Amino acid sequence: MNYYWLLFFDANQPRRPAVLRQLLANRQKGSALYFGMLANWLQYIGLFSGFDEAKFDREIQQLVTAAYLEAGVAGLTLSAKGVEFINENDLKLELAQPKLFRIFPMELVANLILLAVQVASEASYQNKQYYVVTDNVYSQYLFKRWLTQSNFGLTGLQEEIVASLATFLANEPPQKAAIFAQKLRGHNFPGQTNEQLATIYGKFPFEIEQIWLDLLSRFAYYLYQGDGKLAELMALTQPNFEPVRASRFKTINAFMAGNTIKEIASRLHIKENTVLDHLYEAYIWHGKPDLLKLVSAKEQELMTKLFVETKSQEEWSYQDLVAVQPEIAFYKFRIFEIARGRKRWQTSSNF
Repeated sequence: MNYYWLLFFDANQPRRPAVLRQLLANRQKGSALYFGMLANWLQYIGLFSGFDEAKFDREIQQLVTAAYLEAGVAGLTLSAKGVEFINENDLKLELAQPKLFRIFPMELVANLILLAVQVASEASYQNKQYYVVTDNVYSQYLFKRWLTQSNFGLTGLQEEIVASLATFLANEPPQKAAIFAQKLRGHNFPGQTNEQLATIYGKFPFEIEQIWLDLLSRFAYYLYQGDGKLAELMALTQPNFEPVRASRFKTINAFMAGNTIKEIASRLHIKENTVLDHLYEAYIWHGKPDLLKLVSAKEQELMTKLFVETKSQEEWSYQDLVAVQPEIAFYKFRIFEIARGRKRWQTSSNF
């Protein structure tokens, strides 16, 4: 049973596993972004390379069947059994900066860092006959090209990777630093598996993987921010710090230029709902463009009285609004939801 997923749920706030699935799979529909914002899950977008959605659904159902999670109308909550299990095993989400998984292509980053360590280690023993740590051809090509064009040399690589690892790991808890180092591969050292390290340190394999991913992502960012040659290697991965996807900016710019949703849909040959999804994405991340201007003061007042003053946001329903004011369009309801949800999100996250 994969107990890791318990760490994404709460005992009081209902959360939707389908939303978490979509975000982990890097599928960012407006509804997924909105509910992900409420659950403070946006930082986990694209967390796992090659994420298996069907497996995720099976594992969540296993946790529900085993009564670690409880199903309700608005989503799943941690049961008393789930809370007890987390507390007894002192489990927690160890990812200090999970947003780095959205910023960096982590599979490529991992391959390049592993190659850098392995090549430096083998070269220090003058060993030229070994199996490279990754069979990804693009990663190998990128690393070889960088090593050749940088005029770095194997000696320079050895010096910088050793110094960088030593400095970075010196600021980490000793056990985590040791686990990270034991996952690396070098001369006559194949690297330890999650299962091996879990046995050594008395942890679950998913805890070992979390520690590895946490330190790997932050080490990549540490290198990227540095002034050495390894910063150039990390730059080749083309990190993207803008959370709004590039394909959305035509829509966003057209709206900010004064075009209506209908006009934008016609000009870009897309559906009006697609236009709205693009605008929601920008509004969720940046609070701009100001979509709330599409909702009249009277409509905002009505929704405040109907929802804000009476229910938690997870319980808000468009059907309840339609029952009172049938002519209010859904997109106005969603804009109001996002505006209110952003206030909560800003106080509970470091986005």
